[in-house]
Amino acid sequence: MLLPGITALVGWNIQGASQGAKRPELQLSSINALFVALLISIIMHVIGYGLVSLFWSAAVELGHYVDPLGPLIQSPYEMAIAISFEKIAPSSGAIEAFLIVVLLECLLAWRLISSRGLDLTLDGFDSRSQGWVFQHVVRPIRHGYTPIAYVLTTSTHGEYGIGYEGIVADIRQGDNGELKAVSLAEPQRFVFRIVPVNEGRPRRKPHFQTYEREWIGGVVALDGSVIRNIVIHTVWQELLQEIENIPVSPDEKLVQPINHPNNASAG
Repeated sequence: MLLPGITALVGWNIQGASQGAKRPELQLSSINALFVALLISIIMHVIGYGLVSLFWSAAVELGHYVDPLGPLIQSPYEMAIAISFEKIAPSSGAIEAFLIVVLLECLLAWRLISSRGLDLTLDGFDSRSQGWVFQHVVRPIRHGYTPIAYVLTTSTHGEYGIGYEGIVADIRQGDNGELKAVSLAEPQRFVFRIVPVNEGRPRRKPHFQTYEREWIGGVVALDGSVIRNIVIHTVWQELLQEIENIPVSPDEKLVQPINHPNNASAG
């Protein structure tokens, strides 16, 4: 009886992981998840009972005008209610029909959870409590944007450090919403420098400098403990496709070495 609700819960967890931002799955053992699963199961069974009753009534009326191929089996839901009160013995045909109805209800629950309409309905509502990840990763992906992250790591040498720029392929949060890890697809690596305050100019604030980037390809996974700062910008996916379709000159270098700090440009 709970199978449609459990199916919806599984679809909810899978959908959250497929949108590039993953949090711990909603467990059926929690009170909220159990209540939602029970509520969805009740709704699916009410819809199923109404459709099955309508179909069986139409089949009975149709049998008065058309020669039936065989006797009409008992309505699956009526059979299930009668069995629950131990009024009748189950018949094989009604049991199979009831299992088919439950399977169709599970399919309907799955389609509703993964539908575009549900995303539009919950567009401005952070239903998974993802916080800034919802605003800067999940929601832009739903609307056709690609999140690009600029990550500064804690791997530093004096004033210099290593940073990465790439498309957010996966981002994970802990139970309390803390950043656990982020994976960047086809990233660029660069050296950055935080220029300290000039003692001769006390009003001048520390500023940030970056150096030429190099493509490293593949996917880079960064643990939350090595992330110093992260900034995410969103770009329209069609614009990225247009850029990818631009022909590359054979003389153009695809990989550029990191220049010496003396050749730095302010970021």
